Amino acid sequence: MNGEAVQVRRLTAPELAAFQEGMPSWSAAEYPRRLAFQDDGLAVQLVAWVGGDPVGRAMLVLPGHPEWSVSAHREGCAEIRDVGVHERWQRRGIGTALIDGLEDEARGAGLARIGLSVGVDADAGAARALYERLGYRYAHGPHVIAAALERDDGTLMPVAGVVEYLAKPLDQVP
Repeated sequence: MNGEAVQVRRLTAPELAAFQEGMPSWSAAEYPRRLAFQDDGLAVQLVAWVGGDPVGRAMLVLPGHPEWSVSAHREGCAEIRDVGVHERWQRRGIGTALIDGLEDEARGAGLARIGLSVGVDADAGAARALYERLGYRYAHGPHVIAAALERDDGTLMPVAGVVEYLAKPLDQVP
């Protein structure tokens, strides 16, 4: 990674402002909400840092979380969500480090499987290639996912896509 040390760890409340400044989201309330779920043992929010700068993020949703998907329930697994690496830091192993960290978190929670949704369109090709290289395989789909995310100003941002669900046994090494 060009000699710059990348550290992947759970997001903490004291790091929240630096994280949100470096990797802003659609809502200032989203990551405090995720920290609350993390405190309750229902989610894990990992962040990749280079020094004090956030360069990537990924979330793990655990059974019992109100947003644990029907697909995750069907597959009996923890679910990876919202994987993203800052454009300047892509293709340096950060996505892999984030996924490895989430897999460790899922194992630590006593789960034997982990899964995720990935788009079927060409734009999702790089993400799909990463997940398949890491041992994720087709579980079911395609199906449509849709949500309306609330922005800070109260307006809704619709998000939808056609996805397939990929899953991996956690004892599997790619």
